[in-house]
Amino acid sequence: MSLAKKIQVAVSTVQGSVSAATSPHPVSACEGRRQASCKILQSGAMAVSLTELSLQSDELAAVSIGTLRDASQTLCRRLTYLLEPISPVEADTEKCVVQMRSNPPQADDNGLRYYELLIERGGAVTLHRYEKSPDHPRTQVSATMTHEVLGRLIDDFNAAVDGIVSG
Repeated sequence: MSLAKKIQVAVSTVQGSVSAATSPHPVSACEGRRQASCKILQSGAMAVSLTELSLQSDELAAVSIGTLRDASQTLCRRLTYLLEPISPVEADTEKCVVQMRSNPPQADDNGLRYYELLIERGGAVTLHRYEKSPDHPRTQVSATMTHEVLGRLIDDFNAAVDGIVSG
């Protein structure tokens, strides 16, 4: 069973047992040297609301910032199914992290909402969603997606790590 399928099965086991009124429920699944995890606020038959989705792997322990930049470009090209297109924003050579964000973010009268992804040496690929209201600092908000999109994200995070490892 693929890592994406394993995390989908793990998420389905908490379906209906968590709600937005409780703190996020951690769920994870492993395959080899990789672990997919998420923090679930709500899970239903069709969709899940989560505050974090990540793929951790020690395979990223010694990669260069250039390799992470290349992997972020590839990942951005793959993530065409999210609410907004994703683009690299910044590469921190000291911490060896590449930040990607929605470009452009979703905007309305209440402010901006956007995805932020990090790919970092040491190593993880992580997704969060944020909201920035006028005159207020940004706050993390939940990301709601179908179980199918959750699986695709894990597959694409996995492909990004595969590209780094084989590159």
